[in-house]
Amino acid sequence: MIRKANGNDKKALRQIWCAAFGDNPDYAAFVTDHCLELGTVLYHPGGMSCLTLFPITLYQRGRVALEGICAYGLATHPLQQKKGFGSLLLARALAGGFPFVLLYPATENLQSYYLKRGFETPVRIPAPVSMSACNGPRSQLPANELYATYKDDAQGQKFTFLWPFPIFDFAFKECLFRKGYVVPPRFCYPSETGRGVLCKPYRYAGQNEASSYLRALAHFNVPVKGFSFEDSIFYLPLD
Repeated sequence: MIRKANGNDKKALRQIWCAAFGDNPDYAAFVTDHCLELGTVLYHPGGMSCLTLFPITLYQRGRVALEGICAYGLATHPLQQKKGFGSLLLARALAGGFPFVLLYPATENLQSYYLKRGFETPVRIPAPVSMSACNGPRSQLPANELYATYKDDAQGQKFTFLWPFPIFDFAFKECLFRKGYVVPPRFCYPSETGRGVLCKPYRYAGQNEASSYLRALAHFNVPVKGFSFEDSIFYLPLD
């Protein structure tokens, strides 16, 4: 049975996260503790599966259009994978009465997986840029000041999916936890190859920035007139 996870489930959630994603226990504890604090964690104990729902807002030309959720960290322990437990959690999220459900599939296989499960509307994500180093002074600003510029940027976009401050702050802390840093307008993470950094914009980076995009996927239960992939933007997806 699917239920909402609570503090008594911390150990189980950490074990699922480590087994599903291969992350170390410290990182798994950091992430799952924030998921419990800031979101709603759907948990299937028998299926050893979990999924976090974070609040997110769709802005249209600077005004709130819809309040929805972003599904994050769908994880099933390898012992229970390929048995449909992840699909059950996604179905519960889609049936939750939210105006929309957004998520970011990081691979082509995941894109196909989520398309088959009702996430049919593409959303633009500015592609991260690999660099030998991210030029510019590292920001010493607190998260709330960075968030102010992130939110201001939404005023100039046609359709923007915007995190509330607590989730933006989680993304900021997660970057620092991974030994990353901020060079506005980017969060910079050590490359998984051990060479250089991977830089993700959290707001508009200027006309000289390469206009390459990844694809998030959404399911809308409430239609939004005029919404299109080309006019949409989702900065700083959690992955």
